[in-house]
Amino acid sequence: MRWLLTLSCSLTLLGAFPLFMGRASEPTVQAVASLPQRYQLLGLSFETPLPFSPPTSFGENGVAVVYPANALPGEHKLMVALMSLPKTSEVLGGLSDQELRSWLRFTQMGGSLSAASGRIERQILGRRVGGEVFYDPTPRPMHQELYLIHLQGGRRLALLFEAEDQVPLPVLEQVFNHVAASLQELPPRSREWQQSFEGWKHP
Repeated sequence: MRWLLTLSCSLTLLGAFPLFMGRASEPTVQAVASLPQRYQLLGLSFETPLPFSPPTSFGENGVAVVYPANALPGEHKLMVALMSLPKTSEVLGGLSDQELRSWLRFTQMGGSLSAASGRIERQILGRRVGGEVFYDPTPRPMHQELYLIHLQGGRRLALLFEAEDQVPLPVLEQVFNHVAASLQELPPRSREWQQSFEGWKHP
């Protein structure tokens, strides 16, 4: 059944993807139908239904993967980023989720402290998690979604989804829903958990 669901998702993406790739080459189209790609980052694991890039640093305390896999910084079509948040004992730890989202918007996403343009929910770690959606018009129009994830032991992470404005909504939804639904916590202090914090820093 899992294989059938994966195949169904891949075929759906295969039909929609050329809409935003325009002059997509045959190898690019073939890559869309490949098996999901799994990452282990900052204590979480997740899948992308398209071939994203190797992990790279994002801001001071974050890591990101982008599509296309060979995209230069700032030229990606899609991005998934995770950012570590301060512990409750630290200065920013006492901020509410709303205050943290505003702080992240200003410090990590290059936006203002003003309110988000809308609210959104996705299925994350087996529950509906509310987030905020933004539209950043410069330097390239971008759709951005920001979520705060509460983990075991009181840890908090920020999850950022970003899509170029030209990416069709069905493709955006397919990719981001797949990533969100596949998110899992790694067993704390396990080998995989430890590697998820360091391995991507030293490719």
